[in-house]
Amino acid sequence: MNDEESRKMNLMHFLYENGIIEPKPEAKENKKSDSEEVKIFLVNGKTLYFNNVSSTKELYENGRAVLLIKHFDEETSKKRISCFDLNKENIIGYSIDDEL
Repeated sequence: MNDEESRKMNLMHFLYENGIIEPKPEAKENKKSDSEEVKIFLVNGKTLYFNNVSSTKELYENGRAVLLIKHFDEETSKKRISCFDLNKENIIGYSIDDEL
């Protein structure tokens, strides 16, 4: 290990130890059984899939319906809240696992 790699490793250790950053969660082999899923159906025939969903909420304001999806994004290893305007013409509907 060279000096640069050693410095990076020491810095990462310091950041984890002091709670400045959190370690990435370990990937699970069978994601389907451990996570809830939400699907957004689009007019063009595509479907957006959200796994690792912790909660959903549909809000109504000024005649508009909005779906909020609280989920864990595996690509960025971050918790996210995704928002969909259900009145948009490109969204047909959605499905949510019964457990949510």
